[in-house]
Amino acid sequence: MKPMSNFLSAIVPIVATVSLFATPASGEPSAIVEDLEAAGSNLSFMDYVEPGDVVRLAAGERLILGYFASCMQETIVGGTVTVGVKASSVAGGNVRKEKVPCDAGQVELAEGQANNSGVVAFRGTSDVRKDGGDAARPDLTLYGASPLVRSTVAGVLVIDRVDRPGTPVEIAIQDGANDMAERDIALEPGGVYRARLRAGGAQRELIFDVDAFAEPGDQPKLSRLIRF
Repeated sequence: MKPMSNFLSAIVPIVATVSLFATPASGEPSAIVEDLEAAGSNLSFMDYVEPGDVVRLAAGERLILGYFASCMQETIVGGTVTVGVKASSVAGGNVRKEKVPCDAGQVELAEGQANNSGVVAFRGTSDVRKDGGDAARPDLTLYGASPLVRSTVAGVLVIDRVDRPGTPVEIAIQDGANDMAERDIALEPGGVYRARLRAGGAQRELIFDVDAFAEPGDQPKLSRLIRF
């Protein structure tokens, strides 16, 4: 597990440019939009972006990206942003990079892909667990006690303890971002949990644990992100 104090900050200066749009690329998402301040953007909060996507920001417009494979949070102001596998390339703008605690193991780069288009395979997102292994073996670790669930479907989410008895959390979630911090929901640090999402006749499931030093509330989004 990565310690909560493992942070890295860096400032990379550059210059400024036009208005914002994203050019889709084929492949799998490598980052998520954590925040966006840009008029006329076709991106939204918690949208996925893929390697090769291009985003153009006018002077003063801001984009925050969180990269799954590197746990890197980038705050970009102005310029042309090209999304990569683990980091962005920024021309004509300013970018501040901060490494946050997250489980980079959620994302596994396919063999031979780390230096090119970056095909990404996600753990813990199949409809049923098929590995035949220990049902309590975590698929990922959260470093914030209030999960942020990014779902591609609406349904009912049930989170229950698997390491010891506990009261399940059951909530309706929407397609998109569902922030437990906004509902004052916090899980117990050090606990192991199962999350089940029921949508129609289908069910998605994963096992996760919460870092022993995790704190509740609005912690970094990558630190507490669950993707369904």
